[in-house]
Amino acid sequence: MATKLSKGNLEKIKYLWDDKHKVDFIEAFMKIVDKDGKTVPFVLTSEQREIVENMAHQNIISKARQLGCSSIVVALSIRECIVNPNATCVLIIHNQESTNTIFAKLKQMFLNLPEWLKPKITANNRQALTFETGASITCMTAGNKDCGRGATYNGIVHLSEFAFWKNQEGQLKSIMQAVSSSATVIIESTSNGFNKYSELCLQAKNGENSFKPFFFNWINGRTLFESQYKQAIKNYKLVHKNLLGVDKLEPEEVALHKMGATIDQLIWRRERVSVHGIDAFHVEFPATMEESFLVTGASVFDKEKIAKHLMAINEGKLTPLSVKQVVGIPATLKTYLGRSLSIWQRPQKGMKYFIGVDCSEGLKQDYSTAVVLDSNGEQVAEFRNNAIKPYQYTDVVNVLGRWYNKAKLTVEKASGGHSVIERLRKEKQYMNMTKYKTYDEFKRTIMRVGFDTNNKTKSLMVNDCREWFDKGLINIKSKNLLEEMQVFIAKDNGSMSAVNGSHDDLVMALCLCIQGIKGGLWYNF
Repeated sequence: MATKLSKGNLEKIKYLWDDKHKVDFIEAFMKIVDKDGKTVPFVLTSEQREIVENMAHQNIISKARQLGCSSIVVALSIRECIVNPNATCVLIIHNQESTNTIFAKLKQMFLNLPEWLKPKITANNRQALTFETGASITCMTAGNKDCGRGATYNGIVHLSEFAFWKNQEGQLKSIMQAVSSSATVIIESTSNGFNKYSELCLQAKNGENSFKPFFFNWINGRTLFESQYKQAIKNYKLVHKNLLGVDKLEPEEVALHKMGATIDQLIWRRERVSVHGIDAFHVEFPATMEESFLVTGASVFDKEKIAKHLMAINEGKLTPLSVKQVVGIPATLKTYLGRSLSIWQRPQKGMKYFIGVDCSEGLKQDYSTAVVLDSNGEQVAEFRNNAIKPYQYTDVVNVLGRWYNKAKLTVEKASGGHSVIERLRKEKQYMNMTKYKTYDEFKRTIMRVGFDTNNKTKSLMVNDCREWFDKGLINIKSKNLLEEMQVFIAKDNGSMSAVNGSHDDLVMALCLCIQGIKGGLWYNF
């Protein structure tokens, strides 16, 4: 440093150089150009602060538009090159125009640093800054060629608007091979339908990959749109004279208001929806991560109805019974209670129960699930576990069924279901199970146990489930199940399943349960 510093200033520098104080470093030394074109101190928004203070080695950010992610990543990259000699940072952007914008922002932020703080630039070309310390920041466009091939990155690695990249999977693989253990990877994007980005986000949310998930909705990011909100209110009053009242809100607006959306935000939302449509708004300004990936036409189940159910659960605090409240539960089930097993109502004398059973192989991929409904369509219990082996799951299903008054079981034959069905019938002598009719080569009728899911039967069972849900014939109490229904879609090839990165095992268990109810037959034993 060219200037001799006092002891007090040296202590301050030591404090700011510590990785625990990145926010203070940025706010102490960096400036940005605001929307009015003025150069002002960089004061972080709550979203930017959350990113900086909670980053892991690998991070993925799902967000509404214009929340300032690129600015904070640029600031972090500059800091990295100042604090850590030989740091190599790379900012990879989805198109050339945006690359030019980010590089201009990088140079502007660097040039506005205090002179004594700036490391000397030895190269300033090809959209890269290289410093005499050996550190560098490179801006590049994600094209058709693999990014990162032959390179090593040990600083900030930013994949901007990743949902809009070509060959997302191949590019990500190439980049991650170039990333060292000391680097900080930040994948960030608004959504663009179903692709590798949406899959990574949902997997991260479910704890199924190594990325730390962040989600920022449009409601909490109000500071960046204050001027637009004010204009929207003016426009609204010119037409309606008075401000929008809470009693005039539509159902989705009521839910957003309870999430924290103010009246001026909802007026602004109405204005944008009237111009661009509701689906475009959900994509660009999502309230939840799942909402940004979905469009109305793709969703099998009514999203508004799901939202109402989730809101009712949250408002009514309809949580499962505690361990102390579930008296008389068999030991086999008690092992899983409060973890894999949720119970909302204990078995009632004289009530008939139905259980849909979806089986996996217990390899920590798909889940083995069971949904329990009473004869009134009320959900009373649920089981969900992705590590339980088929022979162990047989014991759970057997005891669960017998506890719920020898419930009727409808077990899907796919995956581990064959083993579960065989054990239930032969070893456990469980007789109250759904059967279906087949014919042998001599045209003789053969009744087989379980439910055979194929393209035809799956379409029928899903549509039955959708009808029962729409008509209010079932009362779902599980947030996990409702959240699976949110991401259960009809795909372009006509098939219906969860979006990539999510699960639909509870949905399928619910569908199977309804088929058991519709079957009508009850086998006493």
